[in-house]
Amino acid sequence: MLSVEENRTLTQVGPGTPMGELLRRYWYPIAAGSEMRKHPTKLVKILGESLVLYRDRQGCLGLIDDTCPHRRVSLIYGIPESDGLRCAYHGWKFDQTGKCIEMPAEPPESTFKEKVRIVAYPVQELGGMIFAYLGPEPAPLLPRWELFVRDHVPKAVGTATVPCNWVQIMENSVDPVHVEWLHRHFYNYVMRRLNREETCIPVHHERIGFEVFKYGIIKRRVLQGDTDQHENWKVGHPILFPNILLSGSARSPVYQIRVPIDDTHTQYYWYSCRFSRG
Repeated sequence: MLSVEENRTLTQVGPGTPMGELLRRYWYPIAAGSEMRKHPTKLVKILGESLVLYRDRQGCLGLIDDTCPHRRVSLIYGIPESDGLRCAYHGWKFDQTGKCIEMPAEPPESTFKEKVRIVAYPVQELGGMIFAYLGPEPAPLLPRWELFVRDHVPKAVGTATVPCNWVQIMENSVDPVHVEWLHRHFYNYVMRRLNREETCIPVHHERIGFEVFKYGIIKRRVLQGDTDQHENWKVGHPILFPNILLSGSARSPVYQIRVPIDDTHTQYYWYSCRFSRG
């Protein structure tokens, strides 16, 4: 059992906290690329910081502080231009590095804009997802995990905001038995309450196992009727520190990715592919 202080150390993710500084050494998904086609700006809350993601008119991405330092106007209402995002209130424009590059009301000889800079972080797009890095430079390479780089494969992305800290939801990734009860028995109970058909067949876990490896833990299971040659045991489900679980099957693999929003909320992404039988 963790002490209160140990729990606080693990779950506080804001700037300057021990775990917040560690977690900033990793890339995190913050949006699907398709979201930016619907609207060129998006509010992003991650690791205790409030930011705005935008795509400029040349198609380049930026991730900057969500507030203009002039009159504290939200940059979610910013106007994307060819080289940055312009505040809707007085027209101050910021580039991808957070540097103010235009102040329309200042005289031509003014150099005041050179003194203004807001927080900005690098972003990259891969496999239809947009990733951000909030840590110190130099940034590590964005991992080329298999599902993100596979071409010509049907893919789907989903997301939900979960009201718990990142440790709670990642700890749940290591728990195999809840799938049997929560996702099957409880699902059927809910269907009965709704007078609908019970479509899940509960299958008992006959064997579970865990293997620590270089990047995390591999979770294994043998379900009733299977053997240890089944992929659930033979291959298992890797859990990569700090936030990724590979679930599903060889034909329908799913990345479950948990992104800390703040100390009490987590953004949950699932990224799935569907491979043909061939």
